[in-house]
Amino acid sequence: MSSYLMGWPPARRVFASVEGTTPPAFAQAVLALLAGVALGWLAWGEGRAPALAALLPVLVALSRSRTHAFLLGLGYTVALLRHTAAFIGSWFDDSLLIGAAAVLAYGLISGAVWCLGWSRSDRPWRKSLAVVVAWTVALLPPATVGLPGHPLIAWGAIAPGLGWVGVALALAVPAGLVWWLAEHRLRPLQTAAVLGALLASLGAVGILQFVPGSSYGPATVAVNTAWGKLDGVDDVLRRVESMGQMSKQLAQQEKPATVIWPESILGNYDPALYPVLDIALLKAARASGQTQIIGMDLATKEKHWENAAVAFYPDGRSARAVARQPAPLSLWRPWQETNSFVADWTASNVLTLSNTMRAAFIFCYEEYLPVLYLMNEAQGRVDMYVAVTNTWAAQSPVAAEIQTQHSLGMARLFGRPYVKAENRPLKVE
Repeated sequence: MSSYLMGWPPARRVFASVEGTTPPAFAQAVLALLAGVALGWLAWGEGRAPALAALLPVLVALSRSRTHAFLLGLGYTVALLRHTAAFIGSWFDDSLLIGAAAVLAYGLISGAVWCLGWSRSDRPWRKSLAVVVAWTVALLPPATVGLPGHPLIAWGAIAPGLGWVGVALALAVPAGLVWWLAEHRLRPLQTAAVLGALLASLGAVGILQFVPGSSYGPATVAVNTAWGKLDGVDDVLRRVESMGQMSKQLAQQEKPATVIWPESILGNYDPALYPVLDIALLKAARASGQTQIIGMDLATKEKHWENAAVAFYPDGRSARAVARQPAPLSLWRPWQETNSFVADWTASNVLTLSNTMRAAFIFCYEEYLPVLYLMNEAQGRVDMYVAVTNTWAAQSPVAAEIQTQHSLGMARLFGRPYVKAENRPLKVE
């Protein structure tokens, strides 16, 4: 849209009036960057409308040049991750410099991928094909690992429950719209009017279709805690004791068949902890017929770690779901020979709950990756999505909210029940 604003006669006169201070080419580049920032800011966060993200491929295709398309994608991602620098920095001795560098890296990846959606050609089919290419590359690895805010997620608000039909529409509609605009060769103001109408419509849809995340699902309660960063063995024991007390209260009040705890709530699991866990939590759960699913990090034979959700069933059985893509740098460090968290997209993230529902577990960083949800849907029956996160490092609740909007959007697209268990920053009583 910024490119079309530059073609508007009043805008040309304004820049002509400040001759020698703001070169038109530079001004156009700034407008492209700001257009991306505006879209990312309006689409993601508390009170925002993620449906607006569906316009990203269209705005990229309508950019004046590939450089402008790159800047638009960069601005979009930096705005989306506007509260994430401190979040990332908390994993690295509260270094805002590292956090800011990481956000910039995400922005550069985003710009490099989304600018593939721009075509120099005047042929409508080529412009449309470029949209398809960028949309697809952004969805698939390796690009998707560093690229939040994929437009597919927006369709959870636009077309809830349509599933694979919604996925097809999420690609076909922007590609078709770009083809139509190129075929009819609208004047800049006409194109700006079309984009304005779409922005207003999608904003209204996003607001009217707003559905908050929930801790309650079919016979299931996902527990939210405010215990912050784990602080040694004594803290683990305090948490186990608190979990036992909270579980007993839930058994008396809510009577859920399944109780789900946040990601890594017990940290690196030591088998020596099991007797304490059994006495404080699992014994009473078995007696009440309750399944407990607990987030913990499990050691592998290769001296790495798996981010897991372990289910303890009333009959004494246990099973686990594991993360397929831990967060880069903070957890996933493939260059390390030991002590990295394992990334394995073929691993199982599905557990059967007490009510026989098959739940796909989405671990924290995975909330940003829509392709993982598509893999679950393609591989077999999934009845429910469960997001488990450990956002102790999120200094702003907006960062965690944006993450939730990603996973909730994909669950809504396929019409699945959704619950989330989250460990938030320490709350001092």
